[in-house]
Amino acid sequence: MRDLQNRTALVTGASRGLGVYIARALAAEGMNLILVARSAEGLERVADELRATGCKVQCIPTDLADREAVQVLAEQAEAESDGVDVLVNNAGAEYAMPFDQIPVERLDEAVEVNLRAPMVLARLLLPKMIARGRGHIVNISAANGLFGTPYSEPLCATKHGMVGLSRGLRATAKSEGYPVGCSAICSGFVTESGMYDDLSQEFGIRAPWTLGTSRPESVARAVVRAVKRDLPEVFVNPIPLRPVAVLAALLPRLTTWLVLRLGVAKVFGPVAKTRAAASSAGES
Repeated sequence: MRDLQNRTALVTGASRGLGVYIARALAAEGMNLILVARSAEGLERVADELRATGCKVQCIPTDLADREAVQVLAEQAEAESDGVDVLVNNAGAEYAMPFDQIPVERLDEAVEVNLRAPMVLARLLLPKMIARGRGHIVNISAANGLFGTPYSEPLCATKHGMVGLSRGLRATAKSEGYPVGCSAICSGFVTESGMYDDLSQEFGIRAPWTLGTSRPESVARAVVRAVKRDLPEVFVNPIPLRPVAVLAALLPRLTTWLVLRLGVAKVFGPVAKTRAAASSAGES
């Protein structure tokens, strides 16, 4: 979809974090926006900013962990617009903690928000895109959607799922001749906004120089580029980490060693241990 002017994009997780930057980038392309998040107040703040630029914005407060609400969201988005041309599955939940101590409800939340909701939205909106003869689905994954990182099993599992969803759907679209593209955006640590920035602010962690960091604008530009060029995957990181993803398939034992040597455990480890200690103190 090279021409995005006056098309409509639905962006989840749009009240804060990377979703705001993605919404801004799509608005700059002349797109109309449907913003989705749990916080109605947060959505309206973002909407007011974008409307001031002349962008047409609609807000649909939705809890993506609520299965019925996700169904209603897809129906409402289609009914109250000219149709969703671009779906950006951006919303996500993380819970870095030793896996043997993570509350089961947190696992449920990770699967519902990070994977099930994106799959359902893609499934419900895809037939409409096919019927209109245009569409693109963007799944915001992460570097640990391509290889494993310690203390982040729920995030790794669901982000791997997002990459798998993108690859499978793209293969089906090509096989069936659907006029719909599908992309996965895999970023490393992003400063100023998003999960890593939240953890940095709360726990004072810093990504080692061996891994590097990216700015949220880079991720937003990657989304636009993926849609306009129909790219299968975009890796957003200043340091070339894609070879690590290749090694993950060829040499998994070496990949685990390399990930640890690069210092990933130093990022998530302190967060996981602090949360575990707090959880133990709460139970005692």
